[in-house]
Amino acid sequence: MESSERPPDGDHRLARGDARRTRILTAATSEFGRKGYESARIADIARSAGVTDAGVLHHFATKHDLFMAVVERREEVYQTIKLPTDSVRALFDEFIAVVRLAAQEPDLLRFRVMLTGASRVEGHPVEGRARRNLEAALDTLVPFVRERIAAGELAGTTDPQQLVLELLALNEGIRDQWSTLPDRIDYVAVFTAAANRLYESARAR
Repeated sequence: MESSERPPDGDHRLARGDARRTRILTAATSEFGRKGYESARIADIARSAGVTDAGVLHHFATKHDLFMAVVERREEVYQTIKLPTDSVRALFDEFIAVVRLAAQEPDLLRFRVMLTGASRVEGHPVEGRARRNLEAALDTLVPFVRERIAAGELAGTTDPQQLVLELLALNEGIRDQWSTLPDRIDYVAVFTAAANRLYESARAR
């Protein structure tokens, strides 16, 4: 039979379930980003997603499970940065590309800003996450930058950890500024210009 044949009912149900789960995650991203973990309510998330409270809990057994699912969804955006790359210039370009991708989902960006502060709150579901992520970034990126200094791409006077910390700080700081004044700050443009200047300041002449 031709491809116009109707898919089995089970496929329809699966597709509807996936679409409903996506709507719930989208609504949860907005609610958690605006209100934080403690103040966000399942009822509000359900209403925004167009489902019942039970519909939310069918996909995510607890508010904690739902929150952590949003955390994982957010981190998927940054998993596109791959190492090793052939140059620090390529690494900076990857960061710029990821910032551009992240900016397409403003609610997810706001959630990320909230997450940074929440990870420093004792007893919060993501307590310590920012520290672990920063340690992992330094452990990965600093040796790579050191190699590129030895290869002659960057000036020999460049401090590899300082360069990595400045790149990460630019992203976090500009993202935070954008969340404060989104109508006045172009997150992608400002970060791109700042990252390019940082690279030029370290590039071997």
